[in-house]
Formats: sequence, structure tokens, C-alpha cells
Amino acid sequence: MAQMLDIINVASVTIVLPKIMHDGQFCLRFGIRHLFGHRNIYMLGVAWFSIWAIVNGFAKNPIMMSVGRALQGMGAGFTVPSALAILTTTYPVGPERTKALSIFGGTAAVGSIVGVLLGGILGSTIGWRWMFYITGIIGFIILALGFFVIPAEKSQGIVEDRRLDVFGMVTFTAGIVLVIYYLSEGSTAGWASAKALAPFIVGIVLLITFVIIEFKIDYPIMPLHIWQSRRFVASCATMFFMMAALNAHFYFASLALQNVLGYTSLKTSLAFIPHGVGAIIIVAILSVLIGRVRTKIIIVAAWFFLIASGVLWAQLKATSLYWAIPFPSLILNTIAMSCIWLTCQINSVADAADEDQGVVGAVYNVCIQIGAPVGIAVSNIIANNKNSIIAVGPELLPGYRDAFYSFAVMAGVGLVVTLVISPNSDLVNSQAKDTETGEACSASDDDATIGHEK
Repeated sequence: MAQMLDIINVASVTIVLPKIMHDGQFCLRFGIRHLFGHRNIYMLGVAWFSIWAIVNGFAKNPIMMSVGRALQGMGAGFTVPSALAILTTTYPVGPERTKALSIFGGTAAVGSIVGVLLGGILGSTIGWRWMFYITGIIGFIILALGFFVIPAEKSQGIVEDRRLDVFGMVTFTAGIVLVIYYLSEGSTAGWASAKALAPFIVGIVLLITFVIIEFKIDYPIMPLHIWQSRRFVASCATMFFMMAALNAHFYFASLALQNVLGYTSLKTSLAFIPHGVGAIIIVAILSVLIGRVRTKIIIVAAWFFLIASGVLWAQLKATSLYWAIPFPSLILNTIAMSCIWLTCQINSVADAADEDQGVVGAVYNVCIQIGAPVGIAVSNIIANNKNSIIAVGPELLPGYRDAFYSFAVMAGVGLVVTLVISPNSDLVNSQAKDTETGEACSASDDDATIGHEK
């Protein structure tokens, strides 16, 4: 439910971006669940997320909205990795965990459908502010359910040393925000201007400082040993490029449908429904395939679907029919997104010990959230270089077309990264084979015992 709420939050806002004009969301994930327990941090995150959702509904200007969305995103940053850690510490690597994570991934698809419907219906009727009010109400309902549904954690799951890496949190958060600011504002303020370049340099220095702190400190917020897992590194890198491409896709697809094809917010939300429905179907199929087909093969195939989606979107014309370009592009996109999302989610935590599940989930989600604004920023830069600031309607197509091609290029880079970094074998497959071998040996021993008794 945490994942569904987070996706509702993102998807609903995507539809009304042309109305709000600026989305200040940037979710930051902090790996402090191992200090205070996954359940406690999850509940805190849901409460924080819900409070700021309500506050955002009362935003009076873009600055207040940007700050509120960032603070709301921090709440989501606590809930989703904590929910993931609760699942992965409950179910060991194998078919049960795959099934649980498939359901977890399916909630994202449900959230996508609910989100785009909310964004379209509310944006074109009573106003976009109600997206935040309703999201907050749903959050408080989930919070109430959590007290009764989520069991209390065992005391041994929480470490005794509760020292918090405050300097690491501050340097990392500030560094990432300043770098993203540069990518977002550089195209308008000027890449070499002091207004854009100074924050970027400070951001890089802070990130370097963060790495040094993590090397030196005894209680790092990001233990560097988690990067020894090639499977984890590949999952983080893959999701970075997938989210960059995916958010560029959602952003410019929404703009193209409304600004070029003349769709209303409601019609745009209805146009995105096949994307969410398709994701539910694909996730259900994947839950059966994973363990039988190597995840690397699934991810590589998915990248080709994502590239095809971007290239097809780039063929959009002012006279294009929904069934000719947008619909098949969305189907290709949802196949790719679902395959990459679920397989990487499973692989990212496969090698982690129980005590590292929370921080691994947090770092993994940092990569996801960094990829999202980077993708939009890069594609925005490319589109703005082609389009005039006074362009309207079909005049916007040249810039949008280049943005869609950039989204395909991001997917192409992701494909190369997967081929180079991703391990060829799967932990799930290996354990499944070990289990089958163990069962066969056990059966043979039983037969031998029976034969001896005879």
C-alpha cells in the first residue's frame, strides 16, 4: 500500500503538470530503519507524507509547493524502502519472496491507474489541490491500518548502537539537491552563470565530502560494503537509467497529448490507463517467469521495448490518432517498465543480509529518485534548445520529438550498462536448483533407507 500511495502521488501530479507548471518533488531515502526498526520508520513516514500532502493542497506559490513536495517526498522516502525491507526480511530468497515482491510491484501499477484518474478527474473538475487532500486522507487510512496489520518487530532486528550519521545525511541530501538544481535551472539561468554553476560546484564538493565521511565513520548511513554486490550495483544503475527514461516519457507524453493533440486533463488520464492495466498483467506474468528465465535476459529484452517506445513517440504528429502512436507506445513502455522494475527490485536485495535490507532498499531508492529528475532535466534541455519560448500547439512538436529521441537514447545507455555490469546468473535460479537437488538427494536417501530396511 505504501508503494501504491507513492505512485498515486507521482502519477496524479504528472497529468496536471501543465496546470501546476512546476513540480518540486524530490524524494530522499535515508537508511535509518536499522536503527529504529522498519515498522516504526514506516509508520513515521506515512504520517509525515500524509501531513505534507494536506499542506501542499494549500500551497500559495511555486516556492511553497516545491518545499512542500520535497518534504512530502521525504515521507515517501521512509515508507517505500521500509515496506520493501519488511517484505524481504519476512520472506527468504526464493519463490515466496518473488511472489511477495510481484504483489508489491503490482501495487505500483494500481497506484498508476488511480493516480492518473485522480489527476485527470480532479484537475478538470474541482481542482488539482484535491489531489493532495485525497492523497493525505488515503495516507491517514493506511496509517491506521498499519497499527493493526503490521506486526511489531523483534528486538534483535534493531541495532543497539543508535548513533546517527547526521553529517552524512546532510552532505548527501544537500549535494544531490544542488546538483539537481543545476540540471533543472541551468538551461534558463545559463550553464556557466554564477546562479547555476556555484550551487553545482558546492553540490559536487558536498558529495565528495559525503563519500569521505562514509569511509571514515564507524556508523555510516551508507555502509560501503553493500556496493560489493555486483547484482546490487547493476540494479541501481539499471533503475537510474530506467527512471530517467520513464519520467522523461511521462512528462513529455503528458505535454504532447495536451499541448499538441489538444487533450483535456481528464482525457489524458484516460489515455494513460492502458499503461497501468498493462503493468498489472505483465507483473503477473513475470511472477511465473522469474526463476525460469534469467533476469538479465528479461531486462535486456525490456530495454529494446523501451527504445522502441521512445522512437515511436517521436513520430507523433498533430493529426495522429491515439491508437496509431500513443497507445502502442504506452504498451511498449509498460512492458519494459514492469520487467525492469520487478527484476531489479528482486535482484537489488538478493545478496543483502537481513540487517542490511533497510539501508540497501534506501540506497536503491535513492538511485531511482535521482534518475527521475535527471531524466526530465536532460530531456527538457534538449526540447528547449529546439522550441521557442513562445511556441504553442504543433509548433512544440520539434522539441518534443527530440525529447522522445533523448528518452530512447537513455534507454540505449541503460541497455549497455545492463550488458556490461549485470551478472549472468541469478541467485533465485541458483537457490531453486539447490532446493531441487536437495529434495532429490533427500528422496534418494529415503529410498535407500527403505531398501535397507527391507
